[in-house]
Amino acid sequence: MMSAQFRNRKARIAGRIVITLLLALILLPGAALAAGPPPANDDDDSQQQQQQQTPLPNGGGQQQQTPLPNGGGQQQQQTPLPNTGGGQQQQTPLPNTGGGQQQTPLPNTGGGQQQTTPAPHPDAPSTPSSDCIVAHAATPAQLCPVAGGLQYYFIGADGSTSIGPFISPFTDLAALYTAGTVQLYGGVNPLTGKSVEIHYLAAEYKIRVSTYYPDTQYDTDKPYTFTVNGSNSVSHIAW
Repeated sequence: MMSAQFRNRKARIAGRIVITLLLALILLPGAALAAGPPPANDDDDSQQQQQQQTPLPNGGGQQQQTPLPNGGGQQQQQTPLPNTGGGQQQQTPLPNTGGGQQQTPLPNTGGGQQQTTPAPHPDAPSTPSSDCIVAHAATPAQLCPVAGGLQYYFIGADGSTSIGPFISPFTDLAALYTAGTVQLYGGVNPLTGKSVEIHYLAAEYKIRVSTYYPDTQYDTDKPYTFTVNGSNSVSHIAW
């Protein structure tokens, strides 16, 4: 009698468990559908909205900049491209190889305006002509008329000569320089090693030549200075 009742009780409990499981299987999918899909991840959407940009090669417009790894700043290195047209190309000056006379600036040692070194006049003879204007004996300098101006000659201790700078006509100098002392030439006599300076004195309308005699056993660095006016008249200051 007791065994039958126990078996009936176990059967009822097992039936309840089966019914509960079946109800759970039926109700759970419906609850999941009613709850709706899970919320989208904002971070994933923002990442998907960002599109990777690939720079195109420079086809003739603005120069493309190639960023380098950022080592702590925002500086970007620019790689210059060759100038193939449309811009201004930097020009490199070339040396004077002909067609004109190259001028070398000299320091202004006369207290006036700085001037460049003139070259010999192309029509001047290589040696002083017979109409030269400095008649002083044993002069270390000589001036001869040529092309309206004066051609300077270096004179050595033995009377040898070397052609020097050309001095423009007085009218040209007066038009260029209205005041002050202008250095027209500054250099060295190649035959004596002595310095030579030629100035234009605007107020006096004269050219002044300052140099030295060749050294001898009696004198060293003896000055030789004279002036020339517009009429090619020579006046010695130190000789």
